[in-house]
Amino acid sequence: STVNTLTRITMDQHSGLLRHFAVVLALLTATALQNTDASNTCYYCTDDPNDRPYDAECSKYDYQGHTEDWYGYHGCSITIYDDNGYIYRGFDNENEDGNCRYGPSYTICYCTGSNCNTGSYCAQCGYPRPTPGLTTEDTTVTTTQQLPHTTEDTTVTMTQQPPHTTANTTPISTATPVTLKCFQCNPCGHVDDNTLVTEDEYLSCVTTMDLESAEVIRGGSYKGHSDGQCAQNSETVSCWCSSDLCNNSIIEL
Repeated sequence: STVNTLTRITMDQHSGLLRHFAVVLALLTATALQNTDASNTCYYCTDDPNDRPYDAECSKYDYQGHTEDWYGYHGCSITIYDDNGYIYRGFDNENEDGNCRYGPSYTICYCTGSNCNTGSYCAQCGYPRPTPGLTTEDTTVTTTQQLPHTTEDTTVTMTQQPPHTTANTTPISTATPVTLKCFQCNPCGHVDDNTLVTEDEYLSCVTTMDLESAEVIRGGSYKGHSDGQCAQNSETVSCWCSSDLCNNSIIEL
């Protein structure tokens, strides 16, 4: 009887300890949840074939492709590289909506909210890429120039549309945009009738070879290049062309 009594006391003590630990764990969990930001969804991609996650469509103005949820982040970002025109869309947790950051060869614009990093080319940061289908605020610029056959300085007033302002957002009628068809595949050493073809307002088609793996990536580019222009760095070599489905050639080093 004494043994049974001691056993019950011991079991009651263990049950009390377990209940105590359960309460403490619940409080710690609640506190942790209060201190943890909810997840945020952002478009997550780059059109740089040497970076990840690669998506040739990432540089489209109204990109609607790959997204990811990251916990603890409240904002998104768009990075535009000035030297090659590539775009990176990702996450941010340090900047306010509309903030900008400028580097030696890039412009970053920030926004807050899920999937906010599309429909923009960082116009609020002064990036010169125009916003499709929107007018810009007219600005009068006064310049002084010498007209032919005279030695007198003449002040000429002209009105131009600067690329950095988007105050007037009234849609305007424009000519039908010129589209370009490009092969899009990764990797693809050659193309055939089954190779994916994309058509958009590309300025050139591009073929890129990874010098280490010899893999070839083909796609469209929103950055203009001279037809037949090639560029090589330590990791890749890229060649551009400017006619429909022209990026079907094999790069020979």
